[in-house]
Amino acid sequence: MKRLKYLAIDSSTKALSLALLDDETVLAENTLLAEQQHGVLLVPAVAQLMEQLNWKTSDLDGLITGIGPGSYTGLRVGVTFAKTWANSKKLPLYTVSSLALMAAAAIDTQVDTLIPVMDARRLSAYTAVYTAREGQLEVVVPDAHVDWREWLQAVADQLGDEVVLVGAGIDEFVEAFLEDFPDKKVRKLDDWSTWPHASKALLCPWSRVSEATLLAPNYAHATLAEREWAQKNNTTIASEGDHEEFIEHFT
Repeated sequence: MKRLKYLAIDSSTKALSLALLDDETVLAENTLLAEQQHGVLLVPAVAQLMEQLNWKTSDLDGLITGIGPGSYTGLRVGVTFAKTWANSKKLPLYTVSSLALMAAAAIDTQVDTLIPVMDARRLSAYTAVYTAREGQLEVVVPDAHVDWREWLQAVADQLGDEVVLVGAGIDEFVEAFLEDFPDKKVRKLDDWSTWPHASKALLCPWSRVSEATLLAPNYAHATLAEREWAQKNNTTIASEGDHEEFIEHFT
């Protein structure tokens, strides 16, 4: 049986990550610390990676894109690229959580509770709770933008006795966790592997997008521009399905 071929992308952080996959294997990958230069680097990086395997666009059976949460600008670049390609080439488009890509770095630790943490400043975070079943991630608590201490108390019943916190520069989050749960065994994973690597998509849940042109990133909270626009126009903050209208308004 022919194995399906995919291009996977994540641009939710300053790490721009790409991978070429089939149903079971990572065939090529590249992750760059792009320092917010995703818009400049993405297209040539994709072309270079596909040249490694002599793949053409016509060889692809689908695209996978990380949809956040994460950087507003970075997410726009990756998601816009993916949905434009999917629409123009009539390719199936799949989404994966950028936090799941982070959590997947800890899947081999044999720990039940995996918590990815993206620092959103002032001890707030983009975070979630995942677990692993038979080598695949499953969602326990969905992705959200949270006050870290409040969120920890809200999800306390969902945490196992041993926890892995995954993320770059998360020492203060680990310290707060230990203060709130001194009896739990906590590991910190904060090396290169904790950036969202597109190659980890094979370990994460995917969702197929029914209409590529309507895909919007998961920002996990309204941006300042959205809140100001909503207040000025006497309307409510956009739902996930309405995000793209707001985005186009500000571009």
